Amino acid sequence: MDTTGSGAASGRDLVQVIAALALLFFAAPGASEPIDIAGWEKFFARHYDYTLVETAGLERTYEPIEVTLSMPVDQLPAWRQHVRVVRLESDQRGVLVPHQIAAGIAAAGPAPAASANLIFLAHCAAHSEVTYRLFWGLPEAPAGARPELPQARPAGALQISGTMPGLSIRNEYYAIQLDARSGAIEAAARRGLEGAGAIDFFQRGRPIHFGADVWSPPDKWDHDHDWQRPPNQNSESGPLALRYRRWGPMPHYRDVLCSITYTFYAHVPYVHVETTLEFTRPRSVRAIRMGEIVATSTRKPLATAPDAAHNLRDVFSHFAWPLEDGSVFSRRINAHRDPEGWASIDGMARGALAILDRDIPWIAAYSSSEKYGIASLRKAQFAGNRRGGPVVHSAPCTYVANYGWGFSYWSRPMVFPIGAKGTALDRNLAVAAGTLYATDEALLIFAVDPGLDQVRRAHLQFTRPLRFRFAGTGPW
Repeated sequence: MDTTGSGAASGRDLVQVIAALALLFFAAPGASEPIDIAGWEKFFARHYDYTLVETAGLERTYEPIEVTLSMPVDQLPAWRQHVRVVRLESDQRGVLVPHQIAAGIAAAGPAPAASANLIFLAHCAAHSEVTYRLFWGLPEAPAGARPELPQARPAGALQISGTMPGLSIRNEYYAIQLDARSGAIEAAARRGLEGAGAIDFFQRGRPIHFGADVWSPPDKWDHDHDWQRPPNQNSESGPLALRYRRWGPMPHYRDVLCSITYTFYAHVPYVHVETTLEFTRPRSVRAIRMGEIVATSTRKPLATAPDAAHNLRDVFSHFAWPLEDGSVFSRRINAHRDPEGWASIDGMARGALAILDRDIPWIAAYSSSEKYGIASLRKAQFAGNRRGGPVVHSAPCTYVANYGWGFSYWSRPMVFPIGAKGTALDRNLAVAAGTLYATDEALLIFAVDPGLDQVRRAHLQFTRPLRFRFAGTGPW
């Protein structure tokens, strides 16, 4: 079920009901005993052997795979119940695996077409390959000629509750709460840690994830979490994944269009995040930022009465990022603050804890005492112009800061002024109409280990997924 637009009735937003119904219509994790699939081809209109290759030296378990399948337009409403995914052990035997079908789409015209995305979670040994046989579509045969074929049984589904935009999502790794107004990630907890099950990462009651924000002084900052309700939103959910989309004009700068998509998976410790920003007319800006994580911290290095009055605490003790030699550098937040609470690092503007490359592979924050953390895993970013105009190139970076204002954060500026605050070079820049920025990344909720090995492994797995071995088509 999709629910689109800010005026959708709350009864149609009940994702816990959707998730329950999905268990009836989608295959889900089940028995792993091999079965005989000889002759199955005649019970489906189409089948295809989808081969995946592991090239990064990682044992892959529950890796999300998404494949677009086509079918006749007139079969689109009924085809969901006629799909099977089998991990082959031989040409005639294999193991049924869970799958989920995303919403289908049809295109009219002289050559009408229909398609929908198939999601399943793959397993593959390091430096190996695995083949999944995909069966789909209704064959040209009377309904009675098709036997009831086995399918995987529900187990270990993603847990979803609440109404859009304030959804709650759980798997064995995390519990995440979306903001009831904007739909941004408001709080997160790492599950399975002793004493940490109820710990939330808050930024003074605001969301911790800022997908995108723009600043055009003298006007105020404009963030996606400022939406009182997303202008447009929809969700697709099942036992394996929840995809939640928000899009529309920014709350205050109506000429700036924003889209943010969260995809949550069962059995996967990260959330996939895709974000775009488009400027529909020229705009004077001081900053354009994406991929920001903001968390509460004390106003000063040590606990004080004002901090207690504001109920502030240090959610994170350290920031960390990879160095070029492959090692991990950690910076203790409170070791670098002046008496007013601002970060103070030689060679950097007051307040900055680190100024890193915009495309640094990952950046993390963690608590050394509570042993939980959150990391941004970067896969790709894009800056271009759809109308042939110029693209601003001004101080793109990854910025880590603590100003003693009760929170610390990192962001991925697409545009920053090259001059420090208060200098002659601290100026607005002109952004052309048609400018488009996009990021593809993941948010990992992790348990702290020596060397942050979980973060490094998750980044490698996210950015070097199982490779599809394409046999080719043509002669196109």
